[in-house]
Amino acid sequence: MPLFDRILIVDWSGAGQPVTGKNSLWACLARREGDLVVIDWNENFPTRHAFMQRLDVVVGAAIAEGQRLLCGFDFAFGYPTGTAERLTGRADWRALWRKIADEIEDAPDNRNNRFDLASRWNATHFGGEPRFWGRPHQHVYADLSDKKPPAPTNAPLAFRRSEYFAKGAKAVWQLTYNGSVGSQTLLGIARLSRFLDESGHGEHVAVWPFETGFAGTFEKPVVFAEIYPSLFALPEGDEVKDALQVRTVAEAFARFDADGRLGILLDRPAVLTDDELAVSIAEEGWVLGIGHLELPREMAA
Repeated sequence: MPLFDRILIVDWSGAGQPVTGKNSLWACLARREGDLVVIDWNENFPTRHAFMQRLDVVVGAAIAEGQRLLCGFDFAFGYPTGTAERLTGRADWRALWRKIADEIEDAPDNRNNRFDLASRWNATHFGGEPRFWGRPHQHVYADLSDKKPPAPTNAPLAFRRSEYFAKGAKAVWQLTYNGSVGSQTLLGIARLSRFLDESGHGEHVAVWPFETGFAGTFEKPVVFAEIYPSLFALPEGDEVKDALQVRTVAEAFARFDADGRLGILLDRPAVLTDDELAVSIAEEGWVLGIGHLELPREMAA
């Protein structure tokens, strides 16, 4: 039996102003209709604020209609082990999410303070061994370099365990330049944390694998999960790559769900030791599909 009725796939954005087209925020909602996968919409959102308004509608509709919804977001849900304790005093993902949400400023027009915050945290929490790096060349920040710092020798390290299995994945500490995910992660976590606390839907949402463990069944009707769309090979097409990517992933996960493969990908990856499993659930998170020895053939890595 499929786990979900609807699947929402989100290609997030760390933009500092409203933007559309390539390298902006795209999202695609798919649903099952018998044996078919139907795309309800595949849209480009100029701001994170505009998308969050749509997310509220999508989640609210699923709850009201008794439907099960998987929401996949392509930014990191966690940081390397040791980060949460450095920043909050607790090795706990939710404490870190709330810390980020409390200190990130993200206006309706995408203006935000991510570089200022990263610079300040480098100084106050990682003094002498900065983690965050990458900034616009036209701006200078006291404790944020445009160059990658030496690899840290103490926790938190450069990468989470999951990123060692994702070909081409960048460290969450890198805030800008090609392929970076650091800005998207700070801004994305802040938005989702506030959504859980303020939308009125939080009690119906489970964040995988933090609140669910590595499981294929869920008590709550809505599940948020971290995804890595580059796992999927894209078909040829003339449309914007981001639009093609979110639709491809939404359709693929819907197919996997129909034949039982999605449940396998949500389960415990064989590559995790018991200690690594505990760290992933407590603070680092995991990427849906990563680390399974036999991935579906549609997945490229």
